[in-house]
Amino acid sequence: MANKLKDFKSGPAPGPYKEPAPIFHELWSAISPGDLGLKVGYWTWKDSDPMIFRPIVGWVTAMIRTPPFTDGNPPKNGFYPVVLSKMFPVLGGLLPNYCAAFLKEMTEDEAKDQAREWRESNASGSDTSELLQPTMGMGQA
Repeated sequence: MANKLKDFKSGPAPGPYKEPAPIFHELWSAISPGDLGLKVGYWTWKDSDPMIFRPIVGWVTAMIRTPPFTDGNPPKNGFYPVVLSKMFPVLGGLLPNYCAAFLKEMTEDEAKDQAREWRESNASGSDTSELLQPTMGMGQA
């Protein structure tokens, strides 16, 4: 039996590759190790839910940009904590229920009180991502 080549019908060429739309785009600096005496808290803002803390493994300066990438949507530059999420380093502020960075010595109740106070003092409807965190005062950070 001789091997015969199958006769394939030619069809139209596939279209150009379309990359999926990004949710956001990050450019990180090198990770600076250390936690600066802080930990990151995650909370749903419900009194009955616990605040979960993650240790900080380092810090980066990052430029984050969300689509559409136009001049009217400038990137946000910041100094962000890096935590481990499923064994991979991620920016702590991008995980669900991110609340803030807190002093390591703070208990859960103290951290919740600080977060509530910070949220109420900034209840003007402004974007809180640009404001100081609840454990930081002017001249800190």
